[in-house]
Amino acid sequence: MDLTWISVVDSAVKIGLGAFISAVSGYLIFVKTKSYERKKESIARFYLLQDEKKLKYVEFLAQSQELIQGHLFIDSKPDSEEYKGYMRTFNHVQIISNDDIRLAAYNVMSDVSAFILLRKNDQEVELIDAMVKSAREKVSYFQKIAQVEVTKKYV
Repeated sequence: MDLTWISVVDSAVKIGLGAFISAVSGYLIFVKTKSYERKKESIARFYLLQDEKKLKYVEFLAQSQELIQGHLFIDSKPDSEEYKGYMRTFNHVQIISNDDIRLAAYNVMSDVSAFILLRKNDQEVELIDAMVKSAREKVSYFQKIAQVEVTKKYV
C-alpha cells in the first residue's frame, strides 16, 4: 500500500512539475513574442514617420524654391494662396521635426518670406541678389540636414 501511495505522489509531482515548466515556458515565450511585436511596430512607425518627413521636407523645399524663382522680379502679397500654402507646409515641418530641422526651416522661411514680400521695383539689384543668395544658401543647408534626418536608420 505504501508503494502505491508513493507512486501516486510521485506521478502527481511529475505532472505538477511538468505543468509548472509548461506554464513558465509559455509565459516566457509570450513575453518574448510581445517584445518582438512591439519592436517590430516601433520600427514600422519610425520608417513611416521618416517617409512622412521626407515628403514634407521635399514639399517645403520645392515651394521655397518656386517662390524664390517666381518672385525674382515681382513682389508677393502675404494673403496670396501660394504664400498661405507655403506657411501651412512650413508649420507642418515645424510640428514633425527635431529642433535642428525646425531652426533650419525657420531660417529658410524667414529669408524666402523676406525676399518674396520685398517690393522689387523700389530696391537696388544688389540687395535683391544678396537676398536671393542668402535664401538659396539656407535652402541648401536645409536640404543637407533634412537628408541626414530622413536617412537615419532605426536604432
